[in-house]
Amino acid sequence: MIFDIAGKSKEIQSIISRYTKESFVTFLADFIRNNNFRGATGFSEIMKSKLKDSLYLIALRLSSKEEGKEDFKYNVPNEIILTDVVGRLNSIISNYLSSNYTPSYLNGNVEEQKKIIIHEGTFNSYFLNGVLNYRQQEINHVVSMFLPYQDKIKEKLGVELNTLVDMCNHSEDLYSKKVKNGYAKIIKSPELLNLFDLANKVESTEFRKLLSELSPSEFNLFMDFYEKPHSALIFTKQEFYAKFDEKETDIFCELFSIDINNEIDYLFYTDTNPLELKPIIKLNENEYLNIYQKQLPTSLYRILYDILGATQKEKTHLNHRRGKVVFEKKVISLFKKIFSDSKDFRLYDNYYVKGNEQDLLIICDNYALVIECKSSKIREPLRNTEKAYKKIKSEFKDCIQAGYNQCYRVEKCFYNEQEVIIKDKVGNVLEIIKTENIKDIFSLVITLERFGPIQTDLSLLLERESDDLVYPWSVGIDDLETFLLTLKKKTKSPLTKFIDYLTLRELLNEKVISSDELDICASYMRNPKKFKELANSNHDFILMEPTLQNYFDKLYYNGDLKFNSVQ
Repeated sequence: MIFDIAGKSKEIQSIISRYTKESFVTFLADFIRNNNFRGATGFSEIMKSKLKDSLYLIALRLSSKEEGKEDFKYNVPNEIILTDVVGRLNSIISNYLSSNYTPSYLNGNVEEQKKIIIHEGTFNSYFLNGVLNYRQQEINHVVSMFLPYQDKIKEKLGVELNTLVDMCNHSEDLYSKKVKNGYAKIIKSPELLNLFDLANKVESTEFRKLLSELSPSEFNLFMDFYEKPHSALIFTKQEFYAKFDEKETDIFCELFSIDINNEIDYLFYTDTNPLELKPIIKLNENEYLNIYQKQLPTSLYRILYDILGATQKEKTHLNHRRGKVVFEKKVISLFKKIFSDSKDFRLYDNYYVKGNEQDLLIICDNYALVIECKSSKIREPLRNTEKAYKKIKSEFKDCIQAGYNQCYRVEKCFYNEQEVIIKDKVGNVLEIIKTENIKDIFSLVITLERFGPIQTDLSLLLERESDDLVYPWSVGIDDLETFLLTLKKKTKSPLTKFIDYLTLRELLNEKVISSDELDICASYMRNPKKFKELANSNHDFILMEPTLQNYFDKLYYNGDLKFNSVQ
């Protein structure tokens, strides 16, 4: 029996269209931002992705012609309805790939099972994850990429690049101030939090009794939060006028917002969600709702890329700058920042060994880091496993496999020869490294994009000359930056800890199950001794908790993990 994804999606749309657009959208906007304070019960508990599922339901509601008659209030009846909706959505997501469970797969064909694992892991990582980095990192990506195009941006958009960045920051600042005057007081008060939790679970007479016991200020605070928990996410144009003029504010709102009254064309979960480009909803002529503020700098990056890359020539130029200029410069700057104060630190970029150009070589306290930077993208996975597998494998080969092959050329020289001669482009000798002085060699393939589970467990697709060869470490640039800055902040010897991690990380390939390298990094930071035991264990598989990277979140939001602004 064929599963009708379009029909099932329309069923969900019909169910949620009973609610007014504003009440439904504002509830989920608050849920996206604050679900960590709400607890995981009912619909929340069964969501595959709290972010992506919520964005999907918001866009699906906006795409409906129905006005809706009911205001969405979070109560028991609506919790039941929403749980049913999420259950239906889970069935849709599961059925995107279920047709690929062939008799060969079900009968235990190892090759067929491997293809399914790679396909499903990549598919879920691509569609169920948001941008897995920190807001300041996204801001830095925008500035470092587009700073040379300030005049063109001003000409095409009518506003300065720095102004757009400042407006993204101002949006977050407005939210933070409102939270400080509202949410924060609720969160810090166990009594008010408990009352909020009880609001829909107790008899109305008991609830009123509990309310009557509050002081007038607590009562007002609670009712504001209870009736309109999304209020901190709403802003007006006037709130921007203190720092920006009306024209700049109009441009900002036009660039990033969707009018709640405008019908959008959207149905399928795997379609590009319009909220990823425009993460603000215009509620009326004066009020705007931030659906997903962290997305603002990401959206700005995409908008500027499209505007400045209108022709193929312009796009080619941007792609070159994105990979060979901005990305590689970022990697070099990062390693210098973390390790250049070591006793012996030597860095060579765009160097040559035996006539082959290489990206980066770092010699630090007699350890050699052979590094290749790859900016290739992983595109949207296909639904058919056979076709998807070929495409995923091809993209892996062009990026991570190619990077490893380039690293291995140099790695072999360190292992097999007495000297490694480092030259520049014209053939001048930069250094002759005596390999007997090198304690260990590590190959790192750093990618601009994340590749999900095929990157965290390289045994799935990486080809090596021999099974005895150690695996390289492949990691996305944002994860690398987060990890290295944390090592710098939290350890006395970042290099020693980094080498320790690389040594143990090699052993996790072939058994680690994770789609996010930061979960693995967090496991090491939390308990290096236990991490070592896991790496050296004989377990067939090691499942990493997907919430481990909260370790880094806590550091970031406490101000201990800082990504310096790009100037």
